Amino acid sequence: MEDLLIYVLVVLVATASGSSTGLGGGVVIKPLFDIVSNAPTATINFYSSLAVFVMAIVALGKQLRQRFKFDFKPLLTISIGSVIGGFIGQQLLRLTVTVMPASHVKVLQSAMLFVMLVSVLIYNFVKKRLVSFHLKNILVILIVGIGLGAFSVFLGIGGGPINVALTMLLFSFSLREAAVYSVGIIFFSQLTKMVTIAVSPVKPAISLTVGIVVVVAAIIGGLLGTWINRHASCKVLNQIYNVLLCALVCVTLFNTFHYAGVI
Repeated sequence: MEDLLIYVLVVLVATASGSSTGLGGGVVIKPLFDIVSNAPTATINFYSSLAVFVMAIVALGKQLRQRFKFDFKPLLTISIGSVIGGFIGQQLLRLTVTVMPASHVKVLQSAMLFVMLVSVLIYNFVKKRLVSFHLKNILVILIVGIGLGAFSVFLGIGGGPINVALTMLLFSFSLREAAVYSVGIIFFSQLTKMVTIAVSPVKPAISLTVGIVVVVAAIIGGLLGTWINRHASCKVLNQIYNVLLCALVCVTLFNTFHYAGVI
């Protein structure tokens, strides 16, 4: 019962903050589940992806009902790329799990996540001094999507932080706009992962009770986060985003050293 309560709190906070800022939730859920759960890597990745997928459905549905106007050409192009990349990332993860001990896989994922988060955090503090673009080239957008999809599914995080940073850089979006587009990209990449898991003969060991709890918490978090995105100022959203990134950098660094046996 205590473990279920922890799962609820982690997923609720992660999906609420993730859907409001575009972080997606998986980048919060994955490292925290690594701390509070002794489940195998594949199981943790599934719960994380399930929560992120449900949150994305809820958040996108609410944004569309509230008439958020997407530029569907770049969104669909980068999302198609994410779908392709999602298959690549899933196969890479499956291969990695078969050739490396589970503890080594967790070290690799945590180290890669730490480097990515630090890079995004640095970008967020210096972005006003950098040139942003209005990318139109379909092929380049597709390649970017493939990279995002592969990276996010391999790490089991949904890709939110890097989605937000890249869409602000490549399309000159505000954080509020980038957050919504990030959730759209996350939806397609995690849809790929859900389909891949469904048709795979090898399924992760999962608990139906935990799965239901994760889904319910993700629905509530997605609704709450979308409300925050629509009503909070860009300044407040940016503050939430930076605080979360700083906290995640610390958690991910701890996980990396912990799985490496240093602490």
